[in-house]
Amino acid sequence: MSISALIMMIIAIATVWGGLLAAIINIARHPEHED
Repeated sequence: MSISALIMMIIAIATVWGGLLAAIINIARHPEHED
């Protein structure tokens, strides 16, 4: 794989996992109690 392809793959993975972690932290900090 070329360097540019490797960089793009790393950025894509970081974006996906970063979004997941941000969502998990956001939910953990602000739990929704909908009765």
